[in-house]
Amino acid sequence: MATRTGRLTRPDRSGQYARQLGWKHNSRQQKVQHKFRLGTDRREAESRDELLRQLWERIEAEAGQQAALWDDYTLEIAKAVAKGIDRIPLPPLMEEESAISYAQRLQTTQDRFPFLKFQPTDEQRYAEGIGERAFQLKDIVLRGDPADYFQSYLEKKVLSPPLQPTSETGIVAYDYQPQSQPAGSSSPQVREDNATLHQALDSYEAWIREHYFDIDLNDITEHAHTKIGQVRTFKSRHEDLPLHKIDYNQIEGMYRFWRQRPLKMTHDGTQVRISRHSIRHYIGELHRFFKWLHRSGEFSWRKPEDFNDIDRRIPQDTEMVKQRIRNVDTFRLEELQLLNRYATPIERLYLLLGLNCGFGAKEIATLTIGEVFLHQALAADEQEMFDFPSSTADSFLSLVRNKTTIVGKYLLFEQTTKMLEWCLARRLKQPNPAPEERLILTSKGKPLDQRSPNGNPSRQIPNSFARLKKRIRDDHNQISDLPFKCMRKTAGDLIRRYSDGEISGVFLLHGQPVKADKLSDVYTNRPFGKVYQAIRKVEGYLQPVFAEVPGDPTQRQPQAYTTRKAVDQIRELHQQGASVREISEVTGKSRMTVHRHLNQFNGSE
Repeated sequence: MATRTGRLTRPDRSGQYARQLGWKHNSRQQKVQHKFRLGTDRREAESRDELLRQLWERIEAEAGQQAALWDDYTLEIAKAVAKGIDRIPLPPLMEEESAISYAQRLQTTQDRFPFLKFQPTDEQRYAEGIGERAFQLKDIVLRGDPADYFQSYLEKKVLSPPLQPTSETGIVAYDYQPQSQPAGSSSPQVREDNATLHQALDSYEAWIREHYFDIDLNDITEHAHTKIGQVRTFKSRHEDLPLHKIDYNQIEGMYRFWRQRPLKMTHDGTQVRISRHSIRHYIGELHRFFKWLHRSGEFSWRKPEDFNDIDRRIPQDTEMVKQRIRNVDTFRLEELQLLNRYATPIERLYLLLGLNCGFGAKEIATLTIGEVFLHQALAADEQEMFDFPSSTADSFLSLVRNKTTIVGKYLLFEQTTKMLEWCLARRLKQPNPAPEERLILTSKGKPLDQRSPNGNPSRQIPNSFARLKKRIRDDHNQISDLPFKCMRKTAGDLIRRYSDGEISGVFLLHGQPVKADKLSDVYTNRPFGKVYQAIRKVEGYLQPVFAEVPGDPTQRQPQAYTTRKAVDQIRELHQQGASVREISEVTGKSRMTVHRHLNQFNGSE
């Protein structure tokens, strides 16, 4: 690979984001990569990184079959881009470079790299060079001494329109199309065709399938499936226009369409607005598509000059703001009690991992056996670093969050520990219980996140949670219609309640828990000791939730035809001293059913 094309990783020790991109010859004429430092602000660094990639891709395209290299001229331009210089200064190559040569070189450079902005350092020389005798040869590649080269053409009295002066957006390039391509030219060949938007989207989907293919899975990644689904939605929502008609106004209209949150059809046939969360992902993918299309050598389309100025912000929904004030995105304590009371053992495991560790469905599905440490104290250096004394009475769970690549280690609730003991014993009876293998599998021994034969994402955990809420409602209880992912929000909210926003961010493994300090992870360790202290306080707060399962939390729920309320009534009457016959008459259940539930109750005490 000639370049490293992954996302920017964490900054180095000086707080700078860096990228090794392209090749050059060092002083020993050895071929090495050049390292660009892109600044300390991640957003700005990503923007500079994107321009550098475009610059290098253009150089690779010009090189053709030969090895692409930074030369002194293009490397200086690249360094200016890495520094974030908006309009890159271009000085004369030599003191005696003619005005015409200087002006033409700047024009040719602007034509060569239209996604950058350039300005002359010698304004007087440039102004002289754009006089009547100046001409444009966009199809000529400069070689040797530019002054001698252009002088030879002046002697031939080649006539062409004068060059444009500089403007606020850089040197303006003519919309000039050469009639023929001279032999030996290395200018990139761009396809001229009547390609349409949908054809470009099809090509983008093909690129996604290639770029996001996982050799270990022998399939594309979960993220790629999501991206492809969004691309196909674009095809269904946007007219198949010729690419040459996709200008600034058209792109702005496409973004506006998504910003206004269009309607979608639900399973029951009603129409609702697409959620703000989903819209944010749609707009992000549409933006990535246009950036890919601009760089693609397959199409001649180029993004308009003010492309990055198009408004992509999603207006706030007044009703959503009101709901946030009412905290509807988190479960109340009495709702958590209902969930734990009615949950089956596997549902209780999901519930506790969400509450204890802030896990979503993906974290639960990818948890491995080797990431569980039951009845093990923290290592001595970790106890010192976190300022948290630990013993074998403690249990921990370690995880690397895929989204942020941040490592987390969680102190476990007592009930979470019991559920994980049950889960490990269950896993030992299933195939291949190795440390690197998934901890939680389906009853058929399949991963929880395995896609369906049709390629649809797995909904094992969300569907299980939906069934749990249905049982609660069927037993005449009320509970919020929140999805399982809100368990993570509930956990983060509880940690913040007993600590602060920074500790909550550390608990949730956010990429930057301290928003005001971008370098906190560079110079300090994350304060997991304070996270553990907060987890213990949250465990105390959740005692009424744990009390809903006073005995063995791995016990199976009563059979479907005996409601949980009926079971609770049987136990309550038994504690009041009622006989089996009296309990049977009051509850309407057979004496055999009463005996069975009392035996289970007495066995759990």
